[in-house]
Amino acid sequence: MKICMKLLNEEHTIGRCLKDFHDENWVGKVIVIDGGSTDYTVQEAKAFSKVEVFVHPYFDWYHAAEVMQTNIMMSYVNHGEICFLIDADERMSPKLKEVLNDVNTTGNIPGGHDCLHFARRTFDLIRHEDSPFCVYEDDGWPMISHQIGQFPDYQARLIRRHYEMHWLRSPHRMLTGVKSVGNYQDTEAHIIHYEKDDMRKRHSLERRWLRQDATRKKLGLVQDVFESGAKPEYAEAADPDYWKDGK
Repeated sequence: MKICMKLLNEEHTIGRCLKDFHDENWVGKVIVIDGGSTDYTVQEAKAFSKVEVFVHPYFDWYHAAEVMQTNIMMSYVNHGEICFLIDADERMSPKLKEVLNDVNTTGNIPGGHDCLHFARRTFDLIRHEDSPFCVYEDDGWPMISHQIGQFPDYQARLIRRHYEMHWLRSPHRMLTGVKSVGNYQDTEAHIIHYEKDDMRKRHSLERRWLRQDATRKKLGLVQDVFESGAKPEYAEAADPDYWKDGK
């Protein structure tokens, strides 16, 4: 089975992510698409024997061009081949690893689907007092504080590649050309998603998402299929007038 990842400046997180699954016997190859990292992301990824890195620089802000990178990533998966998608700020639950091992052994996706969604559980992190930086466990992963967001947050991750498949929309992408899709019902087989190690990255991300929505409102355009919900601490960034001075 191929594991597929997209990366951009993940020097400090890619190693712990790859170590979490790289040596499992069901992992055949890890395809990494790097968006033109300016740190040591590529070097860190290439230190793992099953990893193949391909550099495709982003032409726009990361999340605005995210779907383009996803389609590039999928182009490295052969027609009829099964792959699993994961990000550098995620890890697989033990139950999910068992499911992927079974899929690799049988060569079949549960339910006969060619796209299977898995639940994702997002956690906020324990941080140093009066600091945006998280506290780490001995294994290099952040200490979990509490669950946030929606659960189960189903994500299309296990895919049998077909040429007609194509991803649309950024950053909340959707897969077209799928003949059969399902949700894996056992939510213990979930993806664990960690908040940003440095909370300042989350602040910047939230504002960039809201600026896109604010620009659509200002131009009188229809909102994206998944409009960003403004959290109270970022609510002003959803107002088109907030950006009028080019902030």
